[in-house]
Amino acid sequence: MRRLSTLISALISFTAAAQETKAPPPAQSAVLVGVVAAVNDEIAAKQAEALARFVAIAVKETTLPRVFPDQEALALAVSKGEVDVALMGPLAYLRVDPRSKTQLMFRTVRQGKSTYRSVLFAPPSSKLTSLDALKKNKKPLKVAWVETSSATGYVIPKALLLQAGINPAQSFEVQDFLGSHGAVCKAVMEGKYDLGATFSDPVVNDSKVSGCVNALGNRVDTLKIVAMSSEVPNDVMVSAPKFSKGKVDAIIAAAKSASTSADGKKWLQAALLAEGVADVKDEDFAPLRKALDAFVP
Repeated sequence: MRRLSTLISALISFTAAAQETKAPPPAQSAVLVGVVAAVNDEIAAKQAEALARFVAIAVKETTLPRVFPDQEALALAVSKGEVDVALMGPLAYLRVDPRSKTQLMFRTVRQGKSTYRSVLFAPPSSKLTSLDALKKNKKPLKVAWVETSSATGYVIPKALLLQAGINPAQSFEVQDFLGSHGAVCKAVMEGKYDLGATFSDPVVNDSKVSGCVNALGNRVDTLKIVAMSSEVPNDVMVSAPKFSKGKVDAIIAAAKSASTSADGKKWLQAALLAEGVADVKDEDFAPLRKALDAFVP
């Protein structure tokens, strides 16, 4: 508890000081911390700053936040050693060059779960409520994806279709990439597309299309769920191989300690968009690797 109190006090003091005076330019040896602009640049910048502060307190070193346009760019930066610590999606982790020997630190916990699923969904008026119904459909369809580097917004749902014997290239007359989960949700709700893909938190007795809650509010309950994937790990925190084990252990300890209090969870929400962390190992990505085996770009 003393470690947690010290960490939180340091974070609060760090934030207060930053608000009063401009921080000096980071040294060349600053720890580089990377995140992806998953929602928008403003939110990503705030998250990157919060995560950088968290890492700075944990390792007692100067940090520099970096925001990357997508998961692919972040994975490449980690592979090249251009980032020391990064919070990334599971697909990005699998795309990091294995020769770089990235160190897995932990995975995030959201709504009590350290995993999530991909979901294919349709507008409220749609008659498509299963992959079987989609397979039997003869009408030309339009599908909205997030982006090619999105695990839940493209790769996993496309793998679901392929594993069910549905070739998107043949079944869809239009396949558009809209750039964000919110854009996909709104476009499908408005009837501009017959199908969309996003994520769903695997909460017991809840089949809600979680990725559309922010964009649609209560209207999310009217969407038709066509299919859901098996569970895959939430976002993971990784570090470059040159990052010392002592620093890795310090960040893991700080994150686990923070998850035991309300104040600590507020910091985790700001830095990781999560309420806690859980252990992770490379074998946990087997379902996603299986999906990638079926995937045809």
